[in-house]
Amino acid sequence: MKEATLNSIISDSNSEGNQYSFKKIILIWLLSALPMGFLAFVGTPLLGGIVDWPVEIVYWCMINVGLIWQFFLSLIILKLDGNTFDRSTVINRLKFKSPVNPKTGKSNNWLLLWVVPFILINAFLQTGIGIPNFDHLLAFITDYLPKYDLSVLATRDYKGAWWLLIPYCITFIFNYFLGEELIYRAILLPKMNGVFGKWDWFINGILFGFYHLHKPHIIVGTALFFGFVFAFPSKLFQSSWMSLIIHGLEGILGFIIIIGVILGMG
Repeated sequence: MKEATLNSIISDSNSEGNQYSFKKIILIWLLSALPMGFLAFVGTPLLGGIVDWPVEIVYWCMINVGLIWQFFLSLIILKLDGNTFDRSTVINRLKFKSPVNPKTGKSNNWLLLWVVPFILINAFLQTGIGIPNFDHLLAFITDYLPKYDLSVLATRDYKGAWWLLIPYCITFIFNYFLGEELIYRAILLPKMNGVFGKWDWFINGILFGFYHLHKPHIIVGTALFFGFVFAFPSKLFQSSWMSLIIHGLEGILGFIIIIGVILGMG
């Protein structure tokens, strides 16, 4: 059998509701995840040997490059799927529309209030109390990889460092809107039902968890659970706004922390 080209695989979809095939779903995951791992554990030390920056800043810049790549990957996928970049694509294909009542099938913006319990669940998981620590399951890998911890930047050494807002704004835009959420909830999730049926949201959460190759020490312990919290409401209410709001709140809290660091409150 002749090996398929990248374009033919990405453009392929099965006959069931124009859904993605299994190989296409996995390819999109690989194209989004592998560059993140490469940038973290190959790109970071390479750039770190050239510039005189703290390694955490170098890592942060590399991850931002990966997030920006996800945005362009999303555009490539949409284009190869035959979409035009217009309002209809954003609303209908990417499901940036009012949530739909799963019982009545009617749209209602008040359903956005359902983000509140999911935000609370997300906060519970963020504390580390809500889930057991499974980090040891990947210790055979993570023990040999550096652990980049951006929280070490929260010191008075960065008082007055307003330039920190530049990488943070890039992270905020391409992580919570044009990067992770765009490719996993807006592009992938609506096209996974043909292969995974009612469990498409669950598999989406797994893919999202294991996408975090740049932070392998959190994959089993937290990223998988976050993936479920983000994917389930988006699937249930047929709206990408659900996960974007839930995930995006984390970015707003991060912005407050960054401002605190800059003001010398670290």
